[in-house]
Amino acid sequence: MKSCILCQSSESKTVFNENGTPILECKNCGHVYSSYEQEEHYEGYWDGAEQTYDLKWWDDAHRAVYSDFISTYLKSDKGNLLDVGCGLGFFVKAVLTKKTGWSAVGYEISKQAVKFANEQNGMKTVHAGLVQDSKLPKESFDIITLWDVIEHIPKPHSLLTYLHGLLKPGGILFLQTPNFPIQLAKANLKVKLKGMQEGVHYLEAKDHVNNYKMKTLAELGKQCGFTDPKYKVLMPILSVSGSKSKLAVYFKLGYYCLTKIIFGLSFGTINWNNTLFLTLRKP
Repeated sequence: MKSCILCQSSESKTVFNENGTPILECKNCGHVYSSYEQEEHYEGYWDGAEQTYDLKWWDDAHRAVYSDFISTYLKSDKGNLLDVGCGLGFFVKAVLTKKTGWSAVGYEISKQAVKFANEQNGMKTVHAGLVQDSKLPKESFDIITLWDVIEHIPKPHSLLTYLHGLLKPGGILFLQTPNFPIQLAKANLKVKLKGMQEGVHYLEAKDHVNNYKMKTLAELGKQCGFTDPKYKVLMPILSVSGSKSKLAVYFKLGYYCLTKIIFGLSFGTINWNNTLFLTLRKP
């Protein structure tokens, strides 16, 4: 039986069952994780022919949130940024384009995705392989980002501890990941409306092997030596997976505005946004 990565307890309860794969919540600390045994460095996320990449999603739809991130966190004129699990390289490209005084490096384990980043996106600072094998200089980065990465990693402590060493003192680690309580509510609603079906996106039980709440994501950072957890609500991805409806995008924007207002009025204690955006500081 799997145990909790945060407190090592094996006492859990099932909070959702996705086509036969239970998703478990630790009875001791509340961390949520899939019962599915995923390999530690899974490379299949970007499998498939290059022409199947949905650039409307990976490029166009992400531009707003990348711009929001850059204006929110990259205040200084120059600095060094590392993007871990950088995929096709569009975030690295956004930083280099919008903040010309900054350097931006990306690491991605999928050779196929890196091939696209290098050849189609022109990103020569995107590299293939595990960042832990990169031999990047210690204490050399001002900010390290992980966009939709941490939920895919079965045992993230070693990665985050390694990244802690790459940051300058006072440097920032940025984590973006689905907000589990909201995702669970959406998944339960889908089951009520459609039932449980193969091929429908619920909680990605065989892909999102760790599922985070505000409390548990901050605790993971603390266990890896980081301090000062701060959440924000940034722009959403301006597309809805599996839908081409503009109305759905407008609804998503409206929901974002509502969640940002509630987040602000509650002084950051009520977060109904679909996504968690967390910064942690290296002391």
